[in-house]
Amino acid sequence: MTAAEVYGVSIAVLFVAIGLSISLAIRGRQLRGLTTQELATLALVICLLHIAVVPWQAALAKVPGLDALVFSIPYTAIFLLGLRLVPKPGAATLLVFGQGLFGQILGRGVNPAWWPYYLMCAACVELLLAVAGYSLQSLWRMMAAGVVRGLVAYAYLYLILAPFLWRQYYAPWYIGLKTSLGILGCLVGAWFAWRISPAVERASRFSS
Repeated sequence: MTAAEVYGVSIAVLFVAIGLSISLAIRGRQLRGLTTQELATLALVICLLHIAVVPWQAALAKVPGLDALVFSIPYTAIFLLGLRLVPKPGAATLLVFGQGLFGQILGRGVNPAWWPYYLMCAACVELLLAVAGYSLQSLWRMMAAGVVRGLVAYAYLYLILAPFLWRQYYAPWYIGLKTSLGILGCLVGAWFAWRISPAVERASRFSS
């Protein structure tokens, strides 16, 4: 299969994952609308996610080997904190896609070819949360969400997106290294999110 065909298949898989997530949310009676306060919270988290991405774009991307590890820690921690504050269907999609689109608008311009990547990273977490009842109250669930996002994000980037967008193919050992370091960073970020989430939730309730 060509890179374009693989990219097209990934989009089909994306729609299946989104459909399954919605179906599970409806079956579990978890499909609820977002309040104005929750939307404002997600908007704030999107801004924080973008701030976490900026150092990676500016400098860390040039550091061989450790860039995936270092970048994944703050991004995952902020992402999971956002999901703890707004544990509802669609929150993960709004966070990941919102940050990606926000970064494009502020960066080199809007490029829809990247959108399936953002949505794929979000859909896998949405599917996991739908199965878990949209609860991230345990360390293991937070780590699982972080690992799933990291695995899909790095594997999709190097296996599908890079060949399609840049005609660049990476060796399996390099993909495995990057993905493993990214997952390790996601685990560290999930642990940080779990440790500080109770304090953040108390502060959120107090401010509201």
